[in-house]
Amino acid sequence: MQYIVTKKEMQEIDNYSVDQMGVPAEVLMERAALQIVDLVDRLNTRKRVLVVVEGGNNGGDGLATARILIERGYIVDVCYIDDIPKTTLQFRTQKNILHKMGVRIKNMIPRKEYSVIIDGIFGVGLSKEIEGTHKRVIESLNQMHGIKIAIDIPSGIDATTGNILGVAFQADYTVTFGFQKLGMFFSDGIDYCGKVVCRDIGFPQMVLKEVKPQIYTYNHSDLNRLPIRYNNSNKGTYGKVAVIAGSKNMSGAAFLCGKAAYSTGAGLVKIYTHESNRVILQSQLPEAVMMTYEDYEGALSCIEDAMKWATVIAVGPGLGVDTTSERMLYELLMNAEVPLVVDADALSILSDNIELLNTSAVPMVITPHMKEMSRLIKKTVPQIMENRFLLAKRFAKKMQVTLVLKDAKSIVTDGGEQIYINLAGNNGMSTGGSGDVLAGIIAGMIAGGLPLLEAAKIGTYVHCLAGDKAAEKKGKYAMLASDIISSLGEVMQKNE
Repeated sequence: MQYIVTKKEMQEIDNYSVDQMGVPAEVLMERAALQIVDLVDRLNTRKRVLVVVEGGNNGGDGLATARILIERGYIVDVCYIDDIPKTTLQFRTQKNILHKMGVRIKNMIPRKEYSVIIDGIFGVGLSKEIEGTHKRVIESLNQMHGIKIAIDIPSGIDATTGNILGVAFQADYTVTFGFQKLGMFFSDGIDYCGKVVCRDIGFPQMVLKEVKPQIYTYNHSDLNRLPIRYNNSNKGTYGKVAVIAGSKNMSGAAFLCGKAAYSTGAGLVKIYTHESNRVILQSQLPEAVMMTYEDYEGALSCIEDAMKWATVIAVGPGLGVDTTSERMLYELLMNAEVPLVVDADALSILSDNIELLNTSAVPMVITPHMKEMSRLIKKTVPQIMENRFLLAKRFAKKMQVTLVLKDAKSIVTDGGEQIYINLAGNNGMSTGGSGDVLAGIIAGMIAGGLPLLEAAKIGTYVHCLAGDKAAEKKGKYAMLASDIISSLGEVMQKNE
């Protein structure tokens, strides 16, 4: 597990480390500079480097980087913009060292070609829009050739929101320190940071007990959270997933959801769908049990059977939004005694009947994408994107659900203090059926014995790891939702 910090949290971590724990700021700066130099070394370019700085500690990191690069034989030009009224002690210290080394610091960007351009202008603390000289300098840097490296975060990117503050440095790499910053994964930050390299520079771990960051993510070590497999077991050990999906001649979503549940370890999957889907589903997924309906009464019989049979029920993929599907969902919400995973068309039904969530006592995971969330809470997508964490937590707490808010970086919350963000995945997963696969994965995790919140978090993570594997094999343009399912075994095998 790794924490992802906001601007305020990072400043508190930095200040507490230096002021309360007594870690010298100069030591942190030297370690930061060494990490940047390490990246430059690994890029294997022994040509000219440009380092552009301002008078804050981010600029101090840049000056320390320039010094070490010079000592290692690089040809380095240092440009100090010198357009802010105050400089920090650490910046002045680094500047003085360069002066004693005989390094001439320039106040204009030389008209030369550089193999590497390092941005040490503004760091995490930036809160106002960049204008004037700074804006012109950053625009000029963006037009230059060479590999571009940002120190901690690209100048001009808000460290919390990812929004551009007037203008922003377009980095190929961002070397960030201690913790990744939230703004790196949202809005413009995703594209402007390039490849993010996070390095430990010595912030004491006990600082986390004081600052208590609220947002965290998983890494490969967290695959040990997957449901346990027992040697002395049978298909009943790993639960029964009911998949209520697929309206007339709409079999694809039911297939993807059901197969994903099986591929995640569920013992049994039973698909409840319209009779017109029987033949194709039986041929595509012969492992699944089936029960079908053709009319309103038959649909209600399916719901009654599912509530008696299942360990967990996934409802919504391809279900439709007619009177029959509305009644099916109503019966589940009012009478089910097992957890629900509510997705797709079931969410559309809820958006017009939100009071059902207030009156239902069934434990559930709901998985809206941004547009579906917009309909559920009657806010625009931009409004949600601007304040997604607070809105998600409020909704989950009010409705007493586990919420998976799907986006390029999905978040998971049950309304508690901390919130999970998924950083795996890729844009190839922006393809039809990917959400149906996720619903099946989460249902399979619940069937395997995980609590709802943990199933939603690790399910979302595994879904995206499988998406990354699929992209490696098929490419982001060509991958399909079924390719995600095909890669699940490879991802989960690491825990066997």
